[in-house]
Amino acid sequence: MPTDPYAVLRALLRAEAVRSTPPPAPQTKRQPRPEQPQAKRDR
Repeated sequence: MPTDPYAVLRALLRAEAVRSTPPPAPQTKRQPRPEQPQAKRDR
């Protein structure tokens, strides 16, 4: 039994929050940065 009596309650609330959060929209994902020309990278 956990020493903290509210540990199970917190875990359940955390799991419910993750489950009920909508997935991120595709446009909010980070796009990879375009490659910079060799001359700018060598500075």
